[in-house]
Amino acid sequence: MSYTVYVAAEPSADGNFAVCEYFTTSDGNPDNQIDGSEIHIPKEAGECIFAPAESTSLILIGATFKTIGSVAGMNASNFAPADDFNNVSFSMPANTITKGVVLLFSTPGTVQNLYPSSDPQVINDGPSNCP
Repeated sequence: MSYTVYVAAEPSADGNFAVCEYFTTSDGNPDNQIDGSEIHIPKEAGECIFAPAESTSLILIGATFKTIGSVAGMNASNFAPADDFNNVSFSMPANTITKGVVLLFSTPGTVQNLYPSSDPQVINDGPSNCP
């Protein structure tokens, strides 16, 4: 089982970062927006997938992530490139944890800039029927 979060991103006013909104559906319907940057997924999800919302203006190309409270350090197991559909996925163990995530975006077509997101946190503490 996996849990998908849809993200709509656009460049920040200064052009250095991605401003993101998160949704439970790909259409970016405001009724399905996830408030804030804490994303609660079902404990048994096993995997979190970030996928582009239909309203995004930037292309998701990868993500770095780290379990909060673990020893600091980055290596190959802390990076996930996007697949051919611009989806990024990473595993979430069965015990309740929080992962800090930085999504990496690019302009569509020719890369003109890379845009990191702010730090959403994925927490696998939600019920099986998490919206």
